[in-house]
Amino acid sequence: MPLRSVPSRLFTTLLLGGALLPLPAMAELGWMTREQVRQLPPEQRQKVPAWCEGLYYNPALGVPDPAADTIVTMARSQMVPGGLTQLSGDVRIEQPGRMLSADQAQLDQTSGDFLLEGRVRARTPEFAVDAEHMSGNIHARAGTFTQVDYALYAQHARGSASRIEQQGDMVYLDQARYTTCPPDSSGWRLDAGHMALDQATGWGTARNMVLRVRDVPVLYLPWITFPIDDRRKSGLLFPSLTTSDDGGFDFAQPIYLNLHPQLDATLAPRHIQNRGTGLDAEFRYLTGLGRGTLSYGRIESDRQFNNDSRVIAGYQHHGQINRWTLDADVNYVSDDFYFKDLDTGLDVRSQTNLPREGTAQYWGRTWSFLGRVQAWQTIDPMLPDANKPYRRLPQLAVSGDPTLVGPLKMLWMSDFTRFDRSTSLPLDNITGDRLHLQPALTMPLRTSWGYVEPRARVYHTRYQLDGVDTLPSDRPTRDMWGVSMDSGLFFERDLAFRDNDWVQTLEPRLFYNRIDYQDQSDLPDFDSGELTFGYNSLFRENRYTGYDRIGDEEKVSVGLTSRLLNSDSGREALRLRMGQSYYLEDRQVQLDNRPVDRRDWSPMVADATWYFKRYWHLFAETQWDRENDRREQNSIRLGYSDGERRVVHVGYRYRAQENIEQTELAGFWPVHRNWNVIGRWLYDIKDERSLENLVGVEYHDCCWQLRLVSIRTLSDRKGDGRLLADRNLQLQIQMIGLGGFGGKIEKLLERSIPGYGRTYADED
Repeated sequence: MPLRSVPSRLFTTLLLGGALLPLPAMAELGWMTREQVRQLPPEQRQKVPAWCEGLYYNPALGVPDPAADTIVTMARSQMVPGGLTQLSGDVRIEQPGRMLSADQAQLDQTSGDFLLEGRVRARTPEFAVDAEHMSGNIHARAGTFTQVDYALYAQHARGSASRIEQQGDMVYLDQARYTTCPPDSSGWRLDAGHMALDQATGWGTARNMVLRVRDVPVLYLPWITFPIDDRRKSGLLFPSLTTSDDGGFDFAQPIYLNLHPQLDATLAPRHIQNRGTGLDAEFRYLTGLGRGTLSYGRIESDRQFNNDSRVIAGYQHHGQINRWTLDADVNYVSDDFYFKDLDTGLDVRSQTNLPREGTAQYWGRTWSFLGRVQAWQTIDPMLPDANKPYRRLPQLAVSGDPTLVGPLKMLWMSDFTRFDRSTSLPLDNITGDRLHLQPALTMPLRTSWGYVEPRARVYHTRYQLDGVDTLPSDRPTRDMWGVSMDSGLFFERDLAFRDNDWVQTLEPRLFYNRIDYQDQSDLPDFDSGELTFGYNSLFRENRYTGYDRIGDEEKVSVGLTSRLLNSDSGREALRLRMGQSYYLEDRQVQLDNRPVDRRDWSPMVADATWYFKRYWHLFAETQWDRENDRREQNSIRLGYSDGERRVVHVGYRYRAQENIEQTELAGFWPVHRNWNVIGRWLYDIKDERSLENLVGVEYHDCCWQLRLVSIRTLSDRKGDGRLLADRNLQLQIQMIGLGGFGGKIEKLLERSIPGYGRTYADED
């Protein structure tokens, strides 16, 4: 007997308790294998995680619609005087996206008491619940389940309880079980004698909790608290464990402190087998000025470092207020060898200078402003004083591009910086102020088929210096001028190739640049450096960074780019570029007392980027010095990434000027649905030695994730210039849905392997 438009108060109340469970589920709770999902109509299919055999999903429920009618069906119904309604015989209460069924149901509309008995089932897109008995009261928001099995779809979790009772915002569970493993797996499970879930605070309490692995108890806790939503709470986090050649076993136990909704901290007592004991701490905050992190670490009386205490500290901040951005990055270590001895990240071992800076920037529509203070801590004992970086105390810069008349625009750039540093140089420990102005006029003219942009510039720089011993003046100035003309054309044609329609472009570019020569040997060099030469260097106005050196030149650069674009998707399949510069004058301004560059031609630069197949791409670049008939630089990179589970990167690079010739191989590849191999190999061809080796395996299924990574690097641990091998082993174990330990491994792999770190899912 169907009934329509029945008030949904009963339906809503009966489902209320099930939605609150953080709660072994059978297949009828919504578990679908990969094959069953594949057989669904395309519009109903869900992506199955690549490492799982299935997922919890009930496509028969449809899309939830709270405004739809509630339909009640049963074999028999009876209305008893006094407001008691009795339903029996396959009772079903349904709305789109929700269903509740039982053998018998009754509701006392006067008191609000309700009772469901016999095969009680509740289904929504979020969860599924099976129980033997359900009772409660609508008005009191109270209900009780007995002998419950449940599945939580979003959490990919299942569990059971002998009794579940709801009283307002509180939910109580007896003899409760919880796991994220699939129905046929006993990888891990949490058992608790009693649980209390407080929805008002977002936290639960469990007593007599046992963690079981393969049904074997491995951990007992008489009392524990845990989150049931996104709110934070103080408590223990999972520990971290690594091992290395020098330090031995390194163990840390993090403790999380939720100090305030906008302030928290993590304290991690740490013990390193061969060094000593210490503490790592991190404080995080979120305010109207932005978010930030304050970190501090200390190892007391390091036995392998003269029993000295060793400290690391850092402060990072990023915020935005209207058009202003505020950033800070301040770092400190107690000695030059801290990262070499105590940190396991591959990218920090080569750091020479640690930044300490604060920056405020204003971004307007036409004008922008930069204010910065910047200093450095040098942690390379082999670095000469003459090469130590300068502090900027402060740097103030204003830039803008206001329109004057029609297409005529002004480009304004001004910079004032005070430079300072402390060294023991016997001569010319130069410090002081620098003011640099670089106004320009430009007129960009653009159409769909080409562009031309003439530009005229003036450079004015003046200094006020201290510590000048050999320079002729402590207040030198420099005035120079420059002009440039950048132009290009765009041609395209349609092509048909391999049953696809393509568009091929041809984009010639012509660039002229002239900068007047002026002797700059009487100027200090605070921050100038030479840019790495490449295709884009052909079209730069100044070949140096910073403002202490303006490179004199008169050159004509010619470049040619051709692209192959898919007509339907617009995707670029191939890009070819080639270019060269011809110099009309010698380049007399050089860094580090290098001789005048008298070459007439720059190296010829050619590169190609080819996206062949679906997931493969190839990049190759070569630079050839035609005057000396030799190669200056070569590089080639072959990459594969399917956007899901497979990543491979193969590379080779040669740079004559830096005496570098290296190969690199990195990858992440599944050898089984649940097993992946991880690796990286950086090899120095000239010295015939491995610079970095990383080898690891990863296991991932619905309830476990494990990573074991072995790392070997070359490190100047003693500061004498000799590179010695350093090995360490890192392990990460994670129970899906509970957390993990060894969090540094993921950051390490993301830095080492391009493309690592995606969340993979598929339907196959």
